Amino acid sequence: MTTLTPRVHDADGSRLVAYDLGATLAEWDLDGEPVLWLSDRAVLDGSAPLRGGIPICFPWFAAGPEGDRSPSHGLVRTATWRSAEPADEEVWAWEVGSADVSGAERLTGPFELRYAVGLRPGREAMGRELLVALAVTNPADAPLTVEAALHTYLAVEDVRATRVLGLDGVEYYDKVDGVRRVQRGPLTFTGETDRVYDSGAEAGIVVDDGSRQLHLRPAGATQAVVWNPWAERCAEVADLADDAWQRFVCVETAATAHRSLTVPPGGTSTLSCTFAARPRSTT
Repeated sequence: MTTLTPRVHDADGSRLVAYDLGATLAEWDLDGEPVLWLSDRAVLDGSAPLRGGIPICFPWFAAGPEGDRSPSHGLVRTATWRSAEPADEEVWAWEVGSADVSGAERLTGPFELRYAVGLRPGREAMGRELLVALAVTNPADAPLTVEAALHTYLAVEDVRATRVLGLDGVEYYDKVDGVRRVQRGPLTFTGETDRVYDSGAEAGIVVDDGSRQLHLRPAGATQAVVWNPWAERCAEVADLADDAWQRFVCVETAATAHRSLTVPPGGTSTLSCTFAARPRSTT
């Protein structure tokens, strides 16, 4: 059985682990503590997307706008991306195009993707800040409309004691019960959660688990997706331990459905997010 070969980078208290499969950043540890969460049952033989880290969803999210696309979350999570030359603060960069992915051009039209992972000096953060960016280029003569998401798994001590701030007043679609609502106050977790917020949240999102705060600064997004499967759904997923739902929450930088990306001919659109971990404020 094949085992994927990891890329590893250690610098200034940060440890990054990534794989060319899906250009997946699987781990980010800061001062020995995980910021990104990776399942201890993650499949590392190339037969399935990695469960954890930051998988890339493209050119559709879930089953697509009409609910008829397969595999879930698109075609590039299981493609082997080519290494590209990093620039500036980038640690790694990858590229992949529609010509590299069977059936992609027929389903969406041609595209070229570049994904980069970088570290920058932390301002108030411990160690450094993490930056991830997905650039979508349209080489065709017609507009390209696609869904995209950075499906980020964040490590928390206990999701039941976790709050997500920065989405107050934002309308969202609750995929659990099919109802549209408006967020009032911080988001807390009491059961299965699968919400698509109609905001790019460029003012920032804070995930507070009671011991630290994870600060997210998305850019280029039209939505934020928040997901946790809770106990019953978690037990149905082979690459999740039955109690794994307690230790992560997904907060995703996204553009889906009626807020998909439309990239003009010859143009490029970029979805990115910067992450920092800070001790919880006592004030």
